[in-house]
Amino acid sequence: MFGVEVVQVTRAVERGALPRTDPGELLKAVVAPVCFRLVFPDEPVDGTTADRAVDVAPAAAHARALSAP
Repeated sequence: MFGVEVVQVTRAVERGALPRTDPGELLKAVVAPVCFRLVFPDEPVDGTTADRAVDVAPAAAHARALSAP
């Protein structure tokens, strides 16, 4: 599903920027809020949506919520 993005997350883990994390789960955590708003259009997709997703996904990784198996 994801290509180069998985490589980027894997490199972030290797250099210590992220804890051991499942790259696919991290990327899904970034994309999910945007997809949700596309399916349920009562809430717009805007910069706040994107900013929040980009903040929350790495926070979840650091909380070990997206740990690799």
